[in-house]
Amino acid sequence: MQNDVRLFFTKTGLAKYISHLDLMRCMSRAVKRAGIPLWYTEGFNPHLFMTFARPLSLGQESLCEVVDVRLVGEMTFKDIQTRLNETLPKDITVVSVQKPVHKPSEITFADYEVRLFCDIPSALKAYMEKAFSKEQIIVLKKAKQGRRKIDKEMDIKPNVLRFDAATAENAVCLDLRLTAGDQTNINPTLLLSALTDGFDGEIQNTDILKKHILLENGEPFC
Repeated sequence: MQNDVRLFFTKTGLAKYISHLDLMRCMSRAVKRAGIPLWYTEGFNPHLFMTFARPLSLGQESLCEVVDVRLVGEMTFKDIQTRLNETLPKDITVVSVQKPVHKPSEITFADYEVRLFCDIPSALKAYMEKAFSKEQIIVLKKAKQGRRKIDKEMDIKPNVLRFDAATAENAVCLDLRLTAGDQTNINPTLLLSALTDGFDGEIQNTDILKKHILLENGEPFC
């Protein structure tokens, strides 16, 4: 008997430097060490069935990563969560195990918390707000042209559903909601690059945390 299972996990701290390919390997090894009976694909080269939704960009943290697997034996969701957390690195933690409700293709938005560290936060905040107030925010985004990928100009202003800025000690804090659909998945680094282009101050570091993934109606993806 096969049962599809959805794992929600966090990827924070040093784990943000783990690439998506290495994350797949890490999760696959953890599942095997945990003794979780999962389904393998059939054919000449069988491999573990494992599907990630909206993989995270390198260097970013997340509280809402998702991977779907297929269970072939009996095990409670609590046991799956406990066993995986005993084998995964400390900065990757399974926070929920459940039956899938929605398809990954139904993901429409993502919420982010961003902190840009600088010497004069008020100046950076004002600069970014002025840039965001423009009618368009033009960026270069990779697009497919046949078998090639080319840089294509795109106005991402319509893809920013929320942009709230505030200052903290040595940082500008942003609360963002960006489109995250199949055709309109906007990486926050694109927006940040456009809004800080030409700023004459120094931005020492940028922390990006994905907090939620949402459906078109604004409800949480589950």
